[in-house]
Amino acid sequence: MTTVSQHIGKLIFLDYYTRGDADPLKEEQYSPLQGLINRYPDRVLRIGIAAENRPKEKRVILRPQELRALSDKRENFEILVESGAGKGIGINDSEYEKVHAQVVEKDKVYACDIVIRISEPVEEELKLMKPGAIIFSMLHLLGNHNLRDLLKKYKVIGIPMEEIRDPFGTRKIEALHEAGYLGMKKGFELWAAAGKNRDLSKCVVKVMGYGPVAWGAIRFAARNFASVTVLNKKDFKEMERLIPGIDILVNGINWPIEERGKTILITREMLKLFKSGSVILDLISNPEGQSPIETMHPTRLDDISFVIDGVIHTSCWGWPGLDPEGISKRYSIQVAPILLEIADGLLDSLPDCILKVIVRPQSSFF
Repeated sequence: MTTVSQHIGKLIFLDYYTRGDADPLKEEQYSPLQGLINRYPDRVLRIGIAAENRPKEKRVILRPQELRALSDKRENFEILVESGAGKGIGINDSEYEKVHAQVVEKDKVYACDIVIRISEPVEEELKLMKPGAIIFSMLHLLGNHNLRDLLKKYKVIGIPMEEIRDPFGTRKIEALHEAGYLGMKKGFELWAAAGKNRDLSKCVVKVMGYGPVAWGAIRFAARNFASVTVLNKKDFKEMERLIPGIDILVNGINWPIEERGKTILITREMLKLFKSGSVILDLISNPEGQSPIETMHPTRLDDISFVIDGVIHTSCWGWPGLDPEGISKRYSIQVAPILLEIADGLLDSLPDCILKVIVRPQSSFF
């Protein structure tokens, strides 16, 4: 069995040291975690459930129903939930208390050994975390250099949810199809609102890509009897010919990281080929400057679209947030057993699917 000390010997929590000046990333040449636990046998691992901080974001990463599995092991774990974390989907703080979680303020949640949330943290939150603590969330580090630098700056260990995969390479925590479905629904709403008496069944939709996200969009469009065409790589070279007549153009291509920002399929000049009031829907929500659509930039739930040259653009960073209750349930069911593996693994060993994605401040990833 592979032990934590073999793979993450530097994964040490500040609270294990009795001296206030001890540095968990230097002390004793990165002492194995198990040795520290043996030295402090009464130590309880603290897990913090953080509230989301984006405007109009109502989701929560873990519901009380799924937290019960952890709370049943409360002799080993202490669960702290940020006050109001579940409010957006109708979960009161008292419901978390019923499964033996402590409801506390934000600073106490971020002082925990493991902090878990959906969206990536901002610097103000990382400042509250201890060196050597873990942030477990959708980090999307490959396209976010600033966050990588911040994790290194504050010596915070990252476990990116989106990188944990089963033996077949399938993500274990995801809502890809749902993101496409919800994004397409919003695209239809924006298109319908831009003109009078627009009939969804007469809407002409062209979708670039056909992965899980694109398939969600195709499914919603087909259910509403729209005319749907799926474009492949050969078609991408002929976009000027294919654009005229489009009502909604969907980007569902999961570009390789090395191509992002370098391959532009829709230039600003091409916007003149679109009808006024048509929609460009980017489901991948690449960081700014990395979309294959020159005029696209990420949007948020509170400001989901913008218009350039009469063409509506939308690229929400967090499409699943459009269904807060359904997606919270989905993520909670997916995340709970993995969080339990992480919490248990810190006391023994971690499964390979988690070990291989851990990002440490001293990792060559940075």
